[in-house]
Amino acid sequence: MTTAPLDAHHRIDALLLERWDRDPDLPALVSGDTVVTMGELKGRVLRAAAALRARGVGSGDRVVVYHERSVDFVVAMLGVVFAGAAHAAIDVNDPLRRTLRTIDDCAPRALMTSPALRSRFSVVPGFVVVTDEEYAVRRPTPPPPPVTASGEDPAVVIYTSGSTGRPKASLISHRALVSRLTALQSTHRMDEHDRMIHHTVCSFDMYLCELYWPLLAGAAVVIAAPGRQRDADYLAALIRDHRITTFYCVVSLLELFLLTRDPAERYDGIRQVLTGGESLSPELVKRFHARSTASLTNLYGPSECTIYCTAWVCPRDPDLDAVLIGSAIQDTELWILDEAGAPVADGEPGELHIGGAGLALGYLHRPELTAERFVRAPALSPDSRLYRSGDLVRARPDGALEFLGRVDRQVKIRGIRIELGEIEATAVRCAGVRQAAVVAHGSGYEKRLAAYVVAEEGAESLGLPSVVRQTLRTWLPPYMVPTAIEAVDSLPLTANGKLDRLLLEDWTAKRAAIPIPTPIPVPAAVAYGTGVAVAGEDVETVVSEVWCEALGTAGIGPDDDFFDLGGDSFKVVQVVETLRHRLGADIPLAALLHEPTVAGFATELRRLMDTDTDTDIDTNSDMATDTDTDTDMDMDQESAS
Repeated sequence: MTTAPLDAHHRIDALLLERWDRDPDLPALVSGDTVVTMGELKGRVLRAAAALRARGVGSGDRVVVYHERSVDFVVAMLGVVFAGAAHAAIDVNDPLRRTLRTIDDCAPRALMTSPALRSRFSVVPGFVVVTDEEYAVRRPTPPPPPVTASGEDPAVVIYTSGSTGRPKASLISHRALVSRLTALQSTHRMDEHDRMIHHTVCSFDMYLCELYWPLLAGAAVVIAAPGRQRDADYLAALIRDHRITTFYCVVSLLELFLLTRDPAERYDGIRQVLTGGESLSPELVKRFHARSTASLTNLYGPSECTIYCTAWVCPRDPDLDAVLIGSAIQDTELWILDEAGAPVADGEPGELHIGGAGLALGYLHRPELTAERFVRAPALSPDSRLYRSGDLVRARPDGALEFLGRVDRQVKIRGIRIELGEIEATAVRCAGVRQAAVVAHGSGYEKRLAAYVVAEEGAESLGLPSVVRQTLRTWLPPYMVPTAIEAVDSLPLTANGKLDRLLLEDWTAKRAAIPIPTPIPVPAAVAYGTGVAVAGEDVETVVSEVWCEALGTAGIGPDDDFFDLGGDSFKVVQVVETLRHRLGADIPLAALLHEPTVAGFATELRRLMDTDTDTDIDTNSDMATDTDTDTDMDMDQESAS
């Protein structure tokens, strides 16, 4: 399952320069009404690279990119690569403490951000911060730096959750990135007639696919506005208005998109849709195929293998009963091994080991972990390393792989890898916590996190969950904060006093080892911590109660994100239908997607309810005073249609 390796001296900067010089007038980036051509993008990127080199950035360095999703984000990211360094993009919505800890781990030469966000880093003495103002001035474009470095140099740093409580960073080389983009282009070709949306958050490595692939292929990148990546109506408008032909989204977003849009709406203008990050069900495949002529490809691959390493084009089969992750893409080798490191028999399950040009160089500043996960297997692959994925798979007779689960405690929530151990390690840092265990409830779209904490001797356990939740929100991104947190007297332990993971796993399956938290609707005054109930807060009270009930949590703050608390497409429908009944209002599903916080959603509901009231008053007045005019208007509308 091995193909010839890519030329080791292929670099992403050299390939982009060649493309930009060949087609300078083609659109490269589209953001709202702004269109940046390839020639213009080249000029902006080279100015950004020159600004970085003037600050001492060069080959082997790392630079943090800290921008909202925008043209400036793309320019900064590419400027880092053209300066010879590797970019590490950090989500601006992560808690600042986690961001600063990640920056400390990354040890970058500089950080690129906007003037509006620069103040967040004033607490870091002597830190080199470069804003887009410094290279946005129209000055002569400097010549491109000579591309003399190796294709083995790092180009990208991708941070993912770590089992020890410390996020880990994969170093992706130019060669690995180019290999994957070449593979995508060989099977899902794009050219200057294509357009692809960039909407994936930079904490998920598929954002690399959404940017580098179309830019290399000559296609245009349509940049989604920040915060709108889960807004089905907004994405549908982008697809329609910008004639999108290629679209990537995680499985849960595909589900949400199809569920919240008009069932009669079709998407035949799209040629190809790629998905992955989570288990894809046969039912979802069938529903997608019923509404689009586009191909649907299921991609699989950990960040350590650069974007993806297997692919499976979902067949248009009405009797489809299983969705596979496919077989090796070009430049890739796959081995299914048992616990002793030997190949399993055909059709037997085993841990997937991945090799080839797409492998990361290793983990940044983590030699022991690199040696543990990136292994040598001379008997199988004499000249290369293999990455131990931790994924359990088996091969079908045709060679396509079936994903069976994990061999460790890593889980995925909406496509993002989460090490439960990192959450536990953060929880035990809370004052008053002696032990902590985190598990994932459910599967697929219903998967959510629950935490169980044991108080220190003499500590009060009653208020411990709220303390733990607040601490986790301070240190972890929202998607890693458990939906439910409960204080318990004890956790199942082994004979030597360690947490019994086997019992925890058994409980996850049977819900028998540890009691399951009972969802408790909480009044707004309790959830908000204000203790005040004034006119106008009734809507917040109802929203808080309905969310608590749907999400199975006992307390929701005004700024908590519905989706970060475990909300999914099914819960969107459940919440909106419940609120329609309780408030007697016509609430579109998109309202919750536009405003996913309690405070924002309640404000939007009040606006909708006020609009409905005004409309009713106007309608009643018109009916009483000018019935004939209404009738004529209706007739005119019918004639016009």
